[in-house]
Amino acid sequence: MTTPRRLRYLANLLQRRVPTPPCGHHLKLTKRIRWRSLLEVIPLATNDSLLERFTQCPVCKDDHLHTQKQFTFRKSDGAGGDDRTAELIRIYLDLIAEAPDGQAAVAVDRCANCSFLFTNPRLTPADLDRKYAEIASFDLAHRRKRGRPPHLEERRRRTTPFLLDLLPHTSASILDYGGAEGYLLSPLIDAGHRGYVADYIDYAREDDRVRYLGQQISEEVTNCGPYDLILLLHTLEHVTHPVELLQSLGELLTPTGKIYVEVPLGAWLEWAHLREPLTHINFFSEQSVVEAAEQAGLYPCHVSTDWQYVTQSEKTPCINLVVGNTPDPAFDRSAIRSGRRQMNPLHQLWPALSVNPRYYGKIAVKSLLS
Repeated sequence: MTTPRRLRYLANLLQRRVPTPPCGHHLKLTKRIRWRSLLEVIPLATNDSLLERFTQCPVCKDDHLHTQKQFTFRKSDGAGGDDRTAELIRIYLDLIAEAPDGQAAVAVDRCANCSFLFTNPRLTPADLDRKYAEIASFDLAHRRKRGRPPHLEERRRRTTPFLLDLLPHTSASILDYGGAEGYLLSPLIDAGHRGYVADYIDYAREDDRVRYLGQQISEEVTNCGPYDLILLLHTLEHVTHPVELLQSLGELLTPTGKIYVEVPLGAWLEWAHLREPLTHINFFSEQSVVEAAEQAGLYPCHVSTDWQYVTQSEKTPCINLVVGNTPDPAFDRSAIRSGRRQMNPLHQLWPALSVNPRYYGKIAVKSLLS
């Protein structure tokens, strides 16, 4: 029997056709005039849940998966914590898992081939749309109340010289995908470049030179391309299909363009201490994020793991990756840290203890004993 939820899902599916760009736009866009793959969005389950249980790695498609840890989320889990965590658990249980008994199980699985760690079952694109629609008002209210994340200015000082070195000429076109108000673009615009933002929320922008292009890869995002540089900062850990997103963004690059990716080092300790099942659903190592880029047809130019400020009050371990459409003969593949190495609780313990010895010491010991 077709339920109202199933009908809503089918309606969402039919709305996912990519609009045709204007005639005369560069030929590369013809690759994007296509229907989204049905395998990408149709649930594998036969019940009314839209959650998909993957039997293959979302990155390399290998079918040798191992469950690293099983979590059970209940509405009471958010009590006493921060309000956003409680709200995300409520959204997951009530609107996505539709858990009749108020609880739902989520596993973290690891691919034996590329060491990618991910939550399973997976959220469909429709589930992600529902999550962002539900949490948007909460996030806007939080931003108005607390202002920008701390250390954002320090983060901008760190990234600006690095990003300027990636730009081949003046008047380059830069897309910050998932870039909020586009705060990191302002110094690049000061240097003579053009800055665009795509995000699920149209945040108020202090710099009116930053142009908002809508959510996801919209027609406007496509029409403003190609881009010399695309920023994908702390976004890839949120999406169900990271390879497909990288591939779509790669098609928006100029022939010499680059994508700068930042993700948390989720393969270290984060995956083992999942607070809620809706925010981070991918936990990368250097090995798995490089694998995702290569599966998307991109070539790595740089990869490193560094402790740096993102949105928290303290530095956290992050992977920084630069990829492009052409091979870089200078890139040293032997420098890529393996997933197995970066999963070791002792891997980042020394720098972690200098940041917050009590917190990281506690969870490292807990991980070693589990």
